Amino acid sequence: MFKTNPFSTVGLLFGAIAILVGIIHFSLGPVSAEKTLETWVAEKVVAVKKGVISGLKGQQTVTPSSPPVINPDKVIDIAGMGIAIVAIICGFVGGMRKENRWGVSGALFFGVSTLIFHAVLFSIGIIFGILLLITVIAFLTGCLN
Repeated sequence: MFKTNPFSTVGLLFGAIAILVGIIHFSLGPVSAEKTLETWVAEKVVAVKKGVISGLKGQQTVTPSSPPVINPDKVIDIAGMGIAIVAIICGFVGGMRKENRWGVSGALFFGVSTLIFHAVLFSIGIIFGILLLITVIAFLTGCLN
């Protein structure tokens, strides 16, 4: 099957990998442990304290430049979407070459469903963010009675 339908087979494989990566990453939660609010505030307070003390002494304030931190969760999401796009491209090329219809349809289905899965998750996050913002504004203005 691979010799007669190389693009659709690779597209099926990449599409299945992409959808599995997306679902497993969503199910298991974030990979990286982010800093808590208390830790972040404490680091900023210490940095301000050091800056004020060095300013009072007349010294130059040296801010250490930290290397950019790579977030593994973003890398996993971007890699999954990239693999899904490759699956869609392979399915398209397989369709242009008149390969097996089931393979082409499967590659396109898995690739597109991965992208739709990520879009739905993003839109749910936006909707809940807007609802939270409206709730906080209503609470602060006294509209919640």
